[in-house]
Amino acid sequence: MSGLEAVLFLLWCGALTTLVVWLNRRKARKKREEQEAYVRLQSFAEGRGWTYEELAPSLVDAYQGSEPLPIKSSGIPGDNVVSGTHRGFGFRAFEYRYYNSDIDTNTTNVVVHSVWALNLGVEVPDLRVYRDGWLDTIQRGRAMKVGIPQLDEDFHIVSRDEERARPIVLGGLAEFLTSDPRALELPLRLHDGQLITWREGTALRSETFDEPLEYLVDAVGHLGIMSPARPPQAP
Repeated sequence: MSGLEAVLFLLWCGALTTLVVWLNRRKARKKREEQEAYVRLQSFAEGRGWTYEELAPSLVDAYQGSEPLPIKSSGIPGDNVVSGTHRGFGFRAFEYRYYNSDIDTNTTNVVVHSVWALNLGVEVPDLRVYRDGWLDTIQRGRAMKVGIPQLDEDFHIVSRDEERARPIVLGGLAEFLTSDPRALELPLRLHDGQLITWREGTALRSETFDEPLEYLVDAVGHLGIMSPARPPQAP
């Protein structure tokens, strides 16, 4: 090995070492920031008289059946769970986490979705409201058309019981969806006595906690079937 080759080799080794150190520090900093964020979330929840659990076994099973949660689940826990009462309604917010493997890069990433569920305390029909997209019919099934042009064009509404779901949409929810800008970002789902919304690819944070929760409570006032219910009990 010539002198120049030796110098280049040493430079390459130095650059590689620097990169490894930087990646390790970046990973450690990211983990530390995440831990600090959950400490803030716990303090935030307890400061409002709510409860915080780092892990709730089998929690996801109670909300299964529609994206971003699994269609069918068994024993899947909810992470960083906040439960309490807001404006007279019991609610639960939690993270659904799963591992996504990339064969091409031989890496495994953690995918995190945040879910907010408001306890309605009454039986409700199946109803899912999404912002309209190109692949909705393929991914989510045929949309339920309600005859309101703006609603039919801007949203993809799906139900397994259209006969019962249609009066809810026409009874006030349609006006809410077409007039509230939050509806363009936050989907809605009626399921098993719950009104649910979520943010995909987003961890639960104290700084962004309130908007989805307020959105759900505001939406309840346009369902025409509600009065405040007690907080949900842990499964």
